[in-house]
Amino acid sequence: MSGGYRKITLSIIILLLTLLISCKKKLEEAVILLTPFQLVIADVHPSEVVSIIVDCQSPAEMKQLTVTSRVEGSFTRTVLDTLIAGKRFYMRFEYQVPALFESAQIIIEFILSDVSGNIVTNAKIIEVVATASYLKETAGHELFSGNSGKQNAYDLHEGVPIFMSLADSAVMHIADTSDSPVLLKRWVSPAGLKFVKFNGFDYANCTNVSVRNSYNAGIKTEFVDNISVGDIFLTRTNFNDTIEEYVAVKIVNIVDDTGSDWDRYIFNLKK
Repeated sequence: MSGGYRKITLSIIILLLTLLISCKKKLEEAVILLTPFQLVIADVHPSEVVSIIVDCQSPAEMKQLTVTSRVEGSFTRTVLDTLIAGKRFYMRFEYQVPALFESAQIIIEFILSDVSGNIVTNAKIIEVVATASYLKETAGHELFSGNSGKQNAYDLHEGVPIFMSLADSAVMHIADTSDSPVLLKRWVSPAGLKFVKFNGFDYANCTNVSVRNSYNAGIKTEFVDNISVGDIFLTRTNFNDTIEEYVAVKIVNIVDDTGSDWDRYIFNLKK
């Protein structure tokens, strides 16, 4: 009995030591705790901002936190890469979902490294539900002749006219380069946009999906000319280098009087 008892006692001691070592190991490993706790963040809509609380804990000095995103079917992108220090790091990470036109999953991966080169990861899956939505219209936009001395370029993101001679070409989405009293009725894009002329497009009822599909299916040109009242142009821009924005432009008036001081195009936008 006594020998059997000793064997049982020894087995229990070995088991307890194993558990203790295992628990100690776990305590010595770095972790990334994410809130909300569920793996999948469901029912998120395009362009919505998702907020995730990130709590990094490490027994060793931490060095770097990297966050990547990958939309289903596309490449991985780095959305955050920051140096950190200490053994505890806490932040609120906000991620704006791209303006997707189809439902998809997005994997957000958090990668933590310490000064010794050890790496731990954690991840969230964002389930994006995309639905067609009507585009919002703004009216009365004006773009002046290049010979007028006024704003002869236009920033479609901000919805404002700008001077081609002063602004960054990256925001000159459309521009008029007329160099005489005669209005050229021609637009170019210093920002490198492509245009699709589509006068049969259902501008009145257009949605984010219809303008995207029509632009992708159309013949794209680097400029538009022979502009007339009633013309409809579709184009695509990249907002913050990540979010695609499709825009429908409708010409509502063209002013081409004697001289060029007030020569201009008046148009409406849907985006």
